Amino acid sequence: MNHTLAQISTETDLHPAPADPSSSKTPPSRRVRSTTRPDSYVARLAVSDAVRDDAFDVRYRSYVAGGHIQPNAAERFRDKYDDMPNASTIVIYDGARAIASVRTCTLARGTDLTSPARDAFRDEVDALLAKDPSGPFSGRGIEVTRLVRSPEAENNQGLVFLLYRMAGYVALCAHSQVHLACVRSNHAPFYRRLGYEPASALKPYPGLSCPMMLMASDRARYDKVRQAVPAMDPLAGSTTNLDGFFKGEAMILSLKGA
Repeated sequence: MNHTLAQISTETDLHPAPADPSSSKTPPSRRVRSTTRPDSYVARLAVSDAVRDDAFDVRYRSYVAGGHIQPNAAERFRDKYDDMPNASTIVIYDGARAIASVRTCTLARGTDLTSPARDAFRDEVDALLAKDPSGPFSGRGIEVTRLVRSPEAENNQGLVFLLYRMAGYVALCAHSQVHLACVRSNHAPFYRRLGYEPASALKPYPGLSCPMMLMASDRARYDKVRQAVPAMDPLAGSTTNLDGFFKGEAMILSLKGA
């Protein structure tokens, strides 16, 4: 039986804003929360400078509002991983407004490909990639990172599932067998419901002020969860041309009917 979003989404406030919005550096016009939810959204892979800038903007506003980074004059948050060849960033739009973003970093055993998780938890990640050496796609992994919603969309839980749906296209096309996420300890219960298990103790994580723990899943558990939650399943419902998506073309997403 398919799970509803409410059954699995009690911990989806991944980057909450402070209780007093006036304490945030976010401009007041951007702190207004939407009172309605659209029926559909647009997702784009950040292959153009404009979409990349939208990702850095949403990421910055989310992390500043949550107190996880210090404000900066550029009002953008990017890091060295954004320019690596194994990184892909996705932005979700409500009309023309960017409201959510996620980045994936693919990994492969025996290569120098890296990610925030591999740099922070090198031994643990390499051990996970070394498992099951006989499989045709063994040693391939992916980290889902920089998953954010804008402050005005922070209560829109469905966006988390759509972000995982879009990251899933990258994961499936890369034949990833090891799925990684670095999370704060209070978010571990939510990730357990997505099939992840703790794989480390809390450690400093690149670019953020809060310690994170490594959590890991595998392809079998990922397939089970995505099939149970159509909103996050890349293969549920109608799938448009992925060639267009990977070129940066718009993909229409909906939480209704997946």
